[in-house]
Amino acid sequence: MQQLSDRDVIRSLYLSQGIILVTAVFCFVYLPKSAAAFSRLWQIDFAKIVGLGFFSALIIVLLESIIDRIVPEKWTDDGGTNARVFQALSYPHILLAMAVVALSEELLFRGAIQTQFGFVIASLVFAVVHVRYLKKPLLFISACAIGFYLGWLFMIGKSLLVGNGALHNGCLSWHNLETPT
Repeated sequence: MQQLSDRDVIRSLYLSQGIILVTAVFCFVYLPKSAAAFSRLWQIDFAKIVGLGFFSALIIVLLESIIDRIVPEKWTDDGGTNARVFQALSYPHILLAMAVVALSEELLFRGAIQTQFGFVIASLVFAVVHVRYLKKPLLFISACAIGFYLGWLFMIGKSLLVGNGALHNGCLSWHNLETPT
């Protein structure tokens, strides 16, 4: 990842999210429960969106900050992938990229998979798709926990906008941020 140009890093980020988004669209078109649920995914309840979404983002960032301080760095080292992505982006581009990541991943994992196959399957698929964490037990457990938590937020909030992950991803980006170029 370190050898890639900034342009290649950005291209890889958007290619992966494009694949996730196309998969979500495929699910909404061809899976009956997902297609029927699509219009219900966008309920707007500002109290839940702000309260649950923002509060959740803060809790996740706080927990990750604590973990970063108490465990050896090698347990949480993803090979520099996240840092490299953030270094390739300007601050406004980070916000745009995290919104794209949040939208595409939540559409697939909560909107399509969770409505079709259920909470557990969606949460496990979320963790496995973050494949670079499979060799790092703590990172994989974190991905599982976040997947289950975002799935739970979707269940109680009854909207992709509650557990959308945009707030989570935005806060997490700033938490993990190294100086972008």
